[in-house]
Formats: sequence, structure tokens, C-alpha cells
Amino acid sequence: MQREVRQRWLSPLIAGGLALLVISAVLWQKQITPFGNHNFLISDMGTQYLSFFTAYRHAILAHNFQLFSFSQSLGGTMIPTIAYYLMSPFNLIILAFNPANLPTGITVILMVKIMAIAVTMTIFLQAHFHTTRLDAAIFGVAFSMCGFVAMNYFDLMWLDALIWLPLILNGLDQLMATGHGAQFFGWLWLSIVTDFYLGYMTCLFVIYYFIYQLFETKIPDQPIWTSLVARRRQIGQVVLTAVLSGLSTLFLLIPTALGMLETAKTTNSSNNFLLAAQYKFNILSQLAAGASNYSYRLSHAPTIFSTTVVVLLVGAYFVQPLIQRAQKWHAASLLVALLLSMGIRLLDTVWHMFQQPEGFPFRDAFFFSFVMIMIAFASWQADPHRIAKKWQFGLPAGLIALLLIGWRANRTLKTAVTGHVLGLSLAYVVIGALVLFATWHVVQQLLLTGLVASELAGNFILSMRTTHFGSQSAYQTAYQTEYQQMRSVNDPDGQLYRVDNTNTLINRAYQEKYNNYNDPLLFNFHDINYYSSTLNEQTRMTLKSLGLYSKNARRISSQGLTPVSAMLLGIKYDVVLNAKGQATTKRNPTYLGMGFAINPGLNNVKLTQTHALFNQENILQSLRPSQAAYYRNATIISDHVTAASGAKLYHYWHTVRLKVTTAGPLYYDDTSGVTKYSTFEVNGKLVSPSVDANHHRLLLHLGDYSKGTVVTLKFKTKHQQLQPKVRLASLNLEQFKQVYQVLHATRFVPEYSARGLTTKVTGTMTNTNGTKWLYVALPYDQGWHAKVNGQTVTLKKTLGGLTAVPITSGKNTIRLQYHAPGLVLGSSISVISALGFAGYSWRRRKRARD
Repeated sequence: MQREVRQRWLSPLIAGGLALLVISAVLWQKQITPFGNHNFLISDMGTQYLSFFTAYRHAILAHNFQLFSFSQSLGGTMIPTIAYYLMSPFNLIILAFNPANLPTGITVILMVKIMAIAVTMTIFLQAHFHTTRLDAAIFGVAFSMCGFVAMNYFDLMWLDALIWLPLILNGLDQLMATGHGAQFFGWLWLSIVTDFYLGYMTCLFVIYYFIYQLFETKIPDQPIWTSLVARRRQIGQVVLTAVLSGLSTLFLLIPTALGMLETAKTTNSSNNFLLAAQYKFNILSQLAAGASNYSYRLSHAPTIFSTTVVVLLVGAYFVQPLIQRAQKWHAASLLVALLLSMGIRLLDTVWHMFQQPEGFPFRDAFFFSFVMIMIAFASWQADPHRIAKKWQFGLPAGLIALLLIGWRANRTLKTAVTGHVLGLSLAYVVIGALVLFATWHVVQQLLLTGLVASELAGNFILSMRTTHFGSQSAYQTAYQTEYQQMRSVNDPDGQLYRVDNTNTLINRAYQEKYNNYNDPLLFNFHDINYYSSTLNEQTRMTLKSLGLYSKNARRISSQGLTPVSAMLLGIKYDVVLNAKGQATTKRNPTYLGMGFAINPGLNNVKLTQTHALFNQENILQSLRPSQAAYYRNATIISDHVTAASGAKLYHYWHTVRLKVTTAGPLYYDDTSGVTKYSTFEVNGKLVSPSVDANHHRLLLHLGDYSKGTVVTLKFKTKHQQLQPKVRLASLNLEQFKQVYQVLHATRFVPEYSARGLTTKVTGTMTNTNGTKWLYVALPYDQGWHAKVNGQTVTLKKTLGGLTAVPITSGKNTIRLQYHAPGLVLGSSISVISALGFAGYSWRRRKRARD
């Protein structure tokens, strides 16, 4: 018995060790830390994961794991971010690394996850096929570095789904065979909790696999419907276990869903539900190594690569005389169903939680690889030597033909190495066929191991070949310097305020464009910038209406701030970092804390999405009515227009001379968002924003000028005539200061605390003008509960997405406390469901004993 146990665990351990060797060789070849100076400051890894992991590490070590963060733009619930990015137990590895070395920690997490996939897949294969053969390790490693992993290695969160999938299906097999459902319940629960997005896909695949197993395990020569009726208790047990497992995750899913409903993901297009083809013959190129690379990560065919050996074995499965025809039909049906799921847009939309992904398509492709490898292992066990000679020649010849068709169709891979990569792929087909069909059993396993390992490593290296890796040494130095300089505005006194960080030092560590959206999380301060799939859409649109730049539904930037919006949003400091020396920290002269008393008129101001200066004017007029406008239009003296060369977008060059009509900052507001800001010159000097805002909307600051100053502008836009789409206006600073002085007497300067799971904002203000509302620069959220002078009050939404608190005359003590919506309800359902499964299992075992 002990020998059998040792034998059963030996193969998974071999798989984990082999996977570690292969991925280590890949990382060494690419000189990625800890094997070199390169790191994964690329794509979402460099712009999102690194920041989230840094904040996550700080939260754990500081015992400050809050559910609301003011480092997510204006602030927002952290639960969707935690659920989407941070729930993996493997993330705890980062605790062993200091923040400046977290890129190395991320590499270690990748290595450990790949090892874990190899181990769990090997465990499944051994249990599913009732074998302790060591060669199962080869196929476990094939799954651990399949095409999905090689193409999405920088999206670490998705890899957990591949770890748990084999264990879930092993638990399902055990439940169907013995009636014991604890493993199925537990691993399915873990899969959903650690990555609810791919956990949802896993639930769909479990349905596919369960149907497949019902056919596989039915009594021969018995009609399927008769078999289903006879096994209705077993089917019911599987369904009940799956449902209770899913319900037990609602402590996380309900608050996550409520948070995600506040994002732009609630929008969709009818095109996503069409019966349209998602890919063509280019999918055939994915059967071999090198068909995808980093440059095409946002758009590519389904990454179904599992090595050419696996493909040949799958082909051999369907011509293997020892395998029953019914089994072949079942396997073929499962593969076709998965291909259709990816191939038809309607079905693909369902798999992706009823939203078509923006980039990184076919996130369910690893299920196809899983089934391919499962079938291939069955074929390997049946001995590929037993198939007819014609198939031993025909299968590799057919695969070569398919690869040629696929590479011809895959026109996106027009790189200099395409011919070499194709030649390498064809060579692997030939060598693989020789190993499978023309070698002795004594050396076959050893040759197969080397062949699979080398092809997996080669595909991984080829997938990285166009990647612009970051520099670990540069990041480490820059991070430490920037962290020290940002500490002075890192809320040391608990006061709640925001900072506008206008530059950064860590950009030098990136080869890709880095826009610093998540620096507030990275360095633990409060800014407006944020980039995540969980960005609150109401907050984003409010900020965009004030003139701030937003590239898309996932990003918001502080580019476009004015003295007015800085006052409204509680910007206390402007920080300019210095690579040598100290940062320059300047207090914002319009800072009024996080709010001030307002009259009811502000609550009635409706912001338009396109006219930022108009919105700010209305806000100022509501705060202090004035016959004279706060924003004064400049007088255009002349506008010389010439057509731009190569004008597919009908661009025109404008050379504008204008006269400033009031002293203050001058702004350019293109309400239709068709200006090429990167071309903007003021008096011959380039003034383009630091972000790529071309053909978007933002308020562009053109400088501060005295009344009567003549300014010359030169820029490119789609407009032949600027007016009425474009507005050039200056803010009258003297007039605006009067607004500031009126509001200063009632300003609200709160403190905040975040302990455990509770976030509180508390402070006092004196209402000297008898108004009934306090404006607070917090996003309006159902999770906020307020008390004023100890009495519960009802908050009101103002300015589209900010908060107004009812107040009384005199001194007001305000207390705002955040409770994550749905957390109590979800936790209650989870506890009841878990107890329900425990009770059901106990009752079933009791019946079995009786």
C-alpha cells in the first residue's frame, strides 16, 4: 500500500520538477529576474498587477486590509479588485520580497503556478485513467505550459483556473464513482473564489465534462435516456453539490457583482450575440509552436497549442483499434462543442460572462488543450504502435498539411522569423512521429520527455520574442527613490486629501509606454489616476465631465485638472519628483479640504459629457452667482487653416492668433474630441499632455497669461472651422478667489481610518451661512452610511457622482462609515449553503452505514 502511495505521488512530483526546469530555462534564456536583469514590467503586469500586489502586501503587513480604497481614483470598493486580482493563495509569496523587488516575486509566482498546474494535471490523469505510470508527468507538463499559458503568462490571475481544473474534475469523477462530493465541492469553491471570472468559465466546462462522463460511463447497449433515468439520483447529487458550492462563494460574489454593476461592463452590443464566426483556418497554426507572440496578445486565434506530439496522439486516438467507437464519438463531440463555443460569437459571449473581452480573446482556450491532452494520454496508454501503418504515415502528413493551411491563413504573423518558425514546427511533427511510431518502448518515454520539454520551451520563448521587458535594476533604484519622496504626502497624520503627482521616476524601468495610472496604489497615496477593469463608471464620467482625460472605460487620469476641479476634488498638494535631490511639493492654493457647505442649487447642476468648461462655469455660478462669466472667451484675431498631408481623417493645421480677455489660466476645450494634442504648440513651444490624448476630450492648459496678451497656437484637428466645437477661454482668477473665500469659512477637513474591514471618514465643520447641504468629494456609493451629530442621515448624489450630506446650522460632527453592499447577505447565504452541504453529506454517510 505504501509503495502504491509513493508511486502515485512520484509522477506528480516529477511533473512539477520538470515544469520547473523548463520554465527556468526559458526565463534564463530571456534573462528575466532572478536569472537576469529583465522583468515583467509589461502589459497588465506592469500597469496593474505590480501596483495591486504592492498595495496588497502593504495591507497584509500593516494589518490594514480595507474594503474601500481612496487610492482607486476618487475612491471605491476594493472587493471587485480583490476578487478579480488578489484572491489567489499563491499571491502570499510576495510577502517574502520587499516592494522594490516585487517583480522578482512575480516571476517566482509564475514559476510556482506552472509547477502546480503540472502537478494537478498529472494527479488527474493518474486518477482518471487508474494508473500510476510515471509517463503521466509528461502530459501534466504539457498542460502546464500549453498555448494559453505561454500567451498569457503576464496575466497571473488566470493561471489559477488551470491549477484547480484537474482537481475539480477529479472530484467530480470521485463523486460519480463513490458518491463522496467533498473534493468536488471544495475545489470548485476554491476555483470560483480565487478567480471568479475564469471560475465562471470552469463551471460551464464542468457541465460539458459531466455530460461527457454520463455518456462515457453509461451501461453499454442501453439507451442514453434509460441510463439517465436510472442515474437520476447520481445526477441530482452532482447538481446539488455544484449548486451548494457555488452558493457558498456568494460572500465574495454578491459584493463583487454589485461593484461590477457600477462599472462600464454593464454595457454591451447586440453584435456580441450574433451567430458570427470568431476565427477561420488560422486556428490550425496554433496546433504547433510559435504561432502567437506578445505583439498579437490583444488579437489572435484561440491558443490551443499543446505540442505536436499531443496532436498526433489525438489523431491516433480516433484510429486506435483498442478504443471503442462510442468513446471516439464522445471525445469528438466534446472537442467539437468546445470549438463551437470559441468559434461562434454568441456562444463565446456567454463563456465570457456575456461580455466580449477587450483584447486577450479566447480566454477559455485552455479547456480545449485540457481535453486534447486527456485524449492524448488515453491514446498513449493504448500504445500508438498499434495503429495501422497507413495512419502512422498519414497522421503526420495530415498534420503538416493542416499547419501549412493554418500558417497561410494566419496573416497577422508577418515577422522575419515566420519561415524559420514554420520549419521548426514541421520538424517537430516529423520527429514526433518517429518517436511515437518508430522507436522501441525502452527509449520512447525518454525521447518523448525531451521532445515535449523542448517544444514547450521553444513555444514559450517564441511567444516572448517581441516583448520589451523592463529593467529590474532601474526599477529597484527608482522605486526606492520615489517611495522616499512620496512619503511626505502619504497621509502620515490620517488627514484625508488628494495629491496630484505630475511626474514619476519609475518610468525609466519600462520599455513600454507607462502612464502611471496606478501609482497611488504603488506608493500608497491618494490621487485621481486609476486603471482597472473595476473602475466605477459613474466616477469616471463625473471626472470626464469636469475635463479630465479618460482613454476608455478602464482608465481615468488627472490630466485636465483646473483650479476649479482641483478645489472640488480635494487636491492638497502638487508633487514634482526629482531623480537627484528632493521632490518639489507645492500646496494647492485652492484647497478647501474634502468639502464645503453648499446651497441646494449645486445639487441641481446637470453635467454634460462633452462641455467641460460649460460644466465648470455652471458649478461656479451655483456656488456664487455672478453676472460676469468666470471663464472668459478669448478673442480670436486670426485663424490660418491648411489641409494636412495624407488626410485620411480630414485633418487640418490651424495657426491661431488670439487675445486673452482676462488674467488667468487659458484652456483649450474641444467638445467633440478630434484634436491631435501631440501637435499642440503655444508661441512655438510644444505643450502636449503627457498622456496620448489624441482624438479624445480633455481640458488642455495653454499657460497663464495677463489680460490683453496675444498668444499664437498651432495644432492639428479634424475641424476645418473651430467654432462652435472648440472653445478657448481663460479663468478669471480674481473672480474665482471670491468663490474660494466664501467657501473657506465652511470647509470640511476630515480624517479617515481604515482598520480591519471598516473605513471611516470623520470630521467637523461649522455651518455659518445656514445652508442645508455639505458637499463632500467622495464618490456617491450605497455603501456609505452617514451620521451628523449622532443622527443617521440620508446622503444625496450631486454633480453626477459625488456626495452631498444634509447638515444643520452651527457646528456639525460628520461620521461616514463604509459597509460593502451585499457582504452581509452574501456571507449569510454562504454559511447556510456550506452548512447545508455538510448536513447533506453527513446524512448520506449515515444512510450508507445503515
